[in-house]
Amino acid sequence: ETSNKVGDEMTNEVIWTKIVLERFIEQANLSDDEEIVMRTRAAGWSRTKQAMELNLSVSTIDRIISRLKRKYDEVQAYDPILPPRQRGVYR
Repeated sequence: ETSNKVGDEMTNEVIWTKIVLERFIEQANLSDDEEIVMRTRAAGWSRTKQAMELNLSVSTIDRIISRLKRKYDEVQAYDPILPPRQRGVYR
């Protein structure tokens, strides 16, 4: 699988401890698909593995990851537990 900034950035821009992951999922009002994509990304699954295992296209995974990034930024702005994403650090 080739690297993809959309998917790679989300997992690299935040250190996904159990506390951060659970807090984000709790606060962001995620859909079922968003939650499973978030949990599997945090667990280290590649976009290809997610697509195959979740029966979704890679394009759908990418769209979900884009929504997750937007939601994370919205929730993080008001939640002291969630660290800001380190944008630009891993590019």
